Amino acid sequence: MSISAEKSGQLQALFSALPDVHKQTLIMTIKAAKADGEPGLPFDELLALLGDEEVCEDRWLEIFSVVQPLVVDKAQRCDQIETSVLASIWKLYLRELDPKSAASWLSGGISRTVIQKSMVETFAEFSDSKSGKKTLEKRIGEDHLHQLEVVMSLLPRSDEMEDFFAGWPDEVKSLDDTHLMPLREFNEHLITDSPEITPHLLFLASFRLAHPFHIFRAVEKVTGHSNDRVMIKTDLKIVGDALLDQNDCWIKAFNWERNEKCNLEDAIAGLKGYIDLTSGWTSEFDVDPAGAWGVRLAKQRLQCGKVWDDHMSRTSKLIDQVLPRKRGSVTGRQTMPNIHNEIDEHKVELAENAIELLVAARPFASQGGFQSSKDKTCQMLESRLEEQSDDLLALLGKGDDDHEQVSAHFTVLVRITRAYLGAKDANVLARRSAAAMAA
Repeated sequence: MSISAEKSGQLQALFSALPDVHKQTLIMTIKAAKADGEPGLPFDELLALLGDEEVCEDRWLEIFSVVQPLVVDKAQRCDQIETSVLASIWKLYLRELDPKSAASWLSGGISRTVIQKSMVETFAEFSDSKSGKKTLEKRIGEDHLHQLEVVMSLLPRSDEMEDFFAGWPDEVKSLDDTHLMPLREFNEHLITDSPEITPHLLFLASFRLAHPFHIFRAVEKVTGHSNDRVMIKTDLKIVGDALLDQNDCWIKAFNWERNEKCNLEDAIAGLKGYIDLTSGWTSEFDVDPAGAWGVRLAKQRLQCGKVWDDHMSRTSKLIDQVLPRKRGSVTGRQTMPNIHNEIDEHKVELAENAIELLVAARPFASQGGFQSSKDKTCQMLESRLEEQSDDLLALLGKGDDDHEQVSAHFTVLVRITRAYLGAKDANVLARRSAAAMAA
């Protein structure tokens, strides 16, 4: 059965006049009838006329609202859930595991609480069979089954969780007993029926903290653990693993491709985040250096220092390339500016970017493990600026045939000075060049 052109026009006019809420209810009713297998009706044509894709394409996400703080496009931490995983869970349930219940919820026949309970029970039963496990590995992805476990742990306590965290601010700057005591009581209430839920509850709490390492205050208050010797042997290990995963993300944020400018804001945010977590973690929690967390933290410290040492080395090379020197005696020095060296605009931009990052990262060099390489780079840059400034000014005063090349290299010097010392010093240097040429 299909809809004639005349009827289609009439229906479209009718549907367009409906309020969105009525339109959505009608869409869900049609979807429920389609799922029930009602014969002979033009479901797809009716849904198209109703603008199904625009009105309710993502309504299924309401079921998973409790885990929304953990949802990302691509998971990089063990406490994150990918949107695609939620979509796979819903599609499997809707199309194969329990289409009638799914259709009933879509049409408003059952509540969100009922559909959540049904999904948890259905997936638990399904995963108990060998064929069910294989299907989940194929549809959800073997590497993503942990995400499924987190979702199914939180789903049946969705309403309670959302009500509890509704009393928290968007960002908790300091986790103290104001939040810790209710959190402990809430956890004790939850574990009566959901003994596996504590780490997942802490996941949700962690995403509301201005300083993620404060979650260890919650760990100690909720579980009594104040060190990792016991904790890493329990299901609570993933709480610390998630923060170490975040450290890896931050380290990636301040590592970038050679011959490309870095994003200064992302790099410094990553460095600050890494230092905040690494130093805060050890101040809040007793970590065994020989334990799993202690070993991983040590590796991350080494990696952070190496990344920034490499950057300092790269910065020094760029300085040498854009403020070039050569052997000579014209200025009375052993070396002099190599004014015949071709100026590469891309390298000048890279040098400005690298020096601006050096300036921004300087306050964090000690905690980041690159104090020595930072000091060497700063000393080299300051010496080069002084030498190049004195010599180029002397050459400008001579007014010889190389004036254009000298002037071009002096312009680069002013740009590099601005990147390192700021606009005031750069402007003073520019005025000195005018005075030198007028003398």
